[in-house]
Amino acid sequence: MTKDLITTTNPLVVQHNAMVNAGFTMSALEMRCFLAMISRIGRDDTALPVCRIPVRELCADSNSKNVYTEVRAMTEKMASRFLLLEVLGPNGERMKEPDIKNRPLMGAIDYLKREGVVEAVFNEHLKPYLLELKNNFTKAQLSQVLKIKRPASHRIYWLLREYAAFGKRTISVSELRHVLGLKDEYVDRFDHFRARVLDPAQEELAQTDLPFTYELIKQGRVITEIRFLFAPTSAALPELLPPSEAWATALLAAGVADKSLEAVREKLEAGTYDEGYIHFVLQAVRTQADAGKVKKPAGAIFKALMDGYLLPAYQKTQLTSAKPKTRTNQALSSQRKKLQSELEDARNSLSFFQTSLLYTDDTRPSFVAQVKSKIAELEQQLRQLEA
Repeated sequence: MTKDLITTTNPLVVQHNAMVNAGFTMSALEMRCFLAMISRIGRDDTALPVCRIPVRELCADSNSKNVYTEVRAMTEKMASRFLLLEVLGPNGERMKEPDIKNRPLMGAIDYLKREGVVEAVFNEHLKPYLLELKNNFTKAQLSQVLKIKRPASHRIYWLLREYAAFGKRTISVSELRHVLGLKDEYVDRFDHFRARVLDPAQEELAQTDLPFTYELIKQGRVITEIRFLFAPTSAALPELLPPSEAWATALLAAGVADKSLEAVREKLEAGTYDEGYIHFVLQAVRTQADAGKVKKPAGAIFKALMDGYLLPAYQKTQLTSAKPKTRTNQALSSQRKKLQSELEDARNSLSFFQTSLLYTDDTRPSFVAQVKSKIAELEQQLRQLEA
């Protein structure tokens, strides 16, 4: 491997939502290696780094005498792993009806016995899902995901984290089994799936920042969907979309699928309408729904945005004099949210660097100093914005 070798971890781990929803299965040790690799990718990286992961990091909780044998077997399994991934659009966006293709997980992975490290790099096919993510991504604190042991619990954490701003996520049983890579397992008996997957995940995630409860949704006597419920986190909004896109946040809150947002963005960029029309449609459909004229508001909203049939009504009621002030207020609000989100991330990073056992007395001070400087810079920017 000739690329720069990366040994340090980042307090934040980030991946594209298409990766969050990809179908694959891993053992607990493989999942820990996968997480360790993601944590070594920087937000500004433009190439996938070669990661050097000490065996002691992968097996910190293991008392097995066969650790090195297990790690070697793990690298062999990961070398043959494939992910079922959505094919992204040209700008990294999720498509409305995407093709699903098999993509190899690893570019290379080796166990270096003499050094006691695993040296690995993701396959180049995964670059759009891991590098230079601007939207459609989810982030999590490394300190939180390290608390999770079971691979299925780990995947469920990320599925819920993607919807952290909304406090709930409903997912079909078949889709959840696909994401978890459970083909024939627990298919006939839902109580087995509940006992071996859902309940253990609920127990594990109760120790993280994302505890949840769930409801089972039936069609007749068959359980078809699971509704996960958890405390919404307002700071999670920028994880789903750039904070400047208030229109997108409003559409998501109204139930429009995030896969549909790219089509709306294309209309905006083409000048078909402005953001005011989106908010006009939201209010119009909400009024119709309250009157019982619309049964599926999200679908009606998306149709109005695609067909533009409410545009004449919007143009008649548009108040041009209010535009400059509205845009200025929206810009300030978006900038404030962005800074607040970055400040929260920086403070969480400081806590991680100060307490994580991944750092020593020699390596810790420089990281702590860097993040303290970043916090001071962000606090100053917020004060200037409020002045």
